[in-house]
Amino acid sequence: MATDPWRQARRELGARHPQLRRLVDVVHPLEPLDVTRRSLDELAMSTVVSQLVSSAAAATIKRNLLAAHGGVDQVFDWALTTPDDAPPQFGLSRSKRKAIAAWAAHSRSQGDLRHRWAGLGADELLAEVTAIRGFGRWSAEMVAIFGFGHPDIWPEGDAGVQRVIRRLLPRMKPPGRRRLVAGHSTYAALCCWAVIDRGLEAEL
Repeated sequence: MATDPWRQARRELGARHPQLRRLVDVVHPLEPLDVTRRSLDELAMSTVVSQLVSSAAAATIKRNLLAAHGGVDQVFDWALTTPDDAPPQFGLSRSKRKAIAAWAAHSRSQGDLRHRWAGLGADELLAEVTAIRGFGRWSAEMVAIFGFGHPDIWPEGDAGVQRVIRRLLPRMKPPGRRRLVAGHSTYAALCCWAVIDRGLEAEL
């Protein structure tokens, strides 16, 4: 029988509050994170594309970019060589194109960023990512979660996470919610996203 990688998180969060117990039970079982499923460069590109747009819109933009250029490296080439004042293309804004170019330049100059940043604490990693143009707190959190599997990242600015956690804990203020999930924040966030992805909000 496969080991449940989230067993401790499920147990500890469920013991802290009955609504958290409801959350973890509704989405169980939750697939383990596979941070090697895609390259860090692909994750970064996808994260930029996903900023402040729906999942459907982000998927369309990413599909258009890859269809036009053939791969992530080629998208990077395009972003790096396109003039700053060029009009938006493929549904991608100028600012997002510049963010992709900034990541590409950093990645190519620094080498394998996954190897370079391996072992960094969450705060250190978030600081490294947010130092890159166009990568704010939310984008850095997505890199930390899906690129490195950091266990205690609470993406407080994510609309989906906030929608679910407010439904669960409507009277609790954000600092209280953050303290409540501390130590297993990433798992709590993944549960919130799973609720939305599986259409389970009515079961909370």
